[in-house]
Amino acid sequence: MAHRSTLGILGGNGWLGGAFGRALLTRGLLSPDRLAVTPSRHGDRYADWPDVVRIESLEALLDRADIVVLALRPAQFATLTLSLESHLVISLMAQVSLADLARTTGATRLVRAMPNAAAEIGRSYTPWVAGTAVNADERRLVGDLLAACGPVDEVGDEHQLDYLTALTGSGPAFPALLAASLIEHALDQGLPEALARRAVVESLAGSLALIRQTDTDPGAIVDRFLAYGGITTLGLESMVDHGFRDAVKEGVGAAHRGALEGRPSSG
Repeated sequence: MAHRSTLGILGGNGWLGGAFGRALLTRGLLSPDRLAVTPSRHGDRYADWPDVVRIESLEALLDRADIVVLALRPAQFATLTLSLESHLVISLMAQVSLADLARTTGATRLVRAMPNAAAEIGRSYTPWVAGTAVNADERRLVGDLLAACGPVDEVGDEHQLDYLTALTGSGPAFPALLAASLIEHALDQGLPEALARRAVVESLAGSLALIRQTDTDPGAIVDRFLAYGGITTLGLESMVDHGFRDAVKEGVGAAHRGALEGRPSSG
């Protein structure tokens, strides 16, 4: 069902803002006349949409929108002067806290959300957190809008969101590292590239689908194979002995530190 609010996306022609805007239209949550986006030098991501999506200046967008989505790089946001006291504001930016948003925009009804690159195909996992001034009806609306890109969770506090920015905001990047390593090894053994890629990607996709469908604890699956004593056990034991688990934890920890550090100055 289409919502009657008018939504403006700053950065709505970027990859994330564009994915979000198109998902809202595709799922019928907004009609094109209720969506406005700022222009981009990279072109119009809505050019093939059957109805016209308005591309407006920042000033015109803020004047028309009830809800403002900030789909910008933190460095871009730091250069803007915004007055959003009357708007519900949804930020899709990493590193910019609710306090930073309030100081820079004057807004009190603030939400932070962290989709990932899978938003482009409607499969992003998106955690979000709302400030205390966001009421129950607005929370429901925010949840509906964000769910256009995939599963969502409202988390308990901003610390959880900062951690999930590192853990799930990476999107396909961490699984892609595993896939790339497996493909590399297969190529070293002489497999044709197309075969190696298909074998790895289909195996990972099927395995994740099985875990999701059966709701099986991944740790229990690892323990089962470790106890089985087969060839997979040999592979798992070697990966663990070579620090696989520690490397993953260190990597997520580094990303988490990055989510907390380097926040743009505001105010």
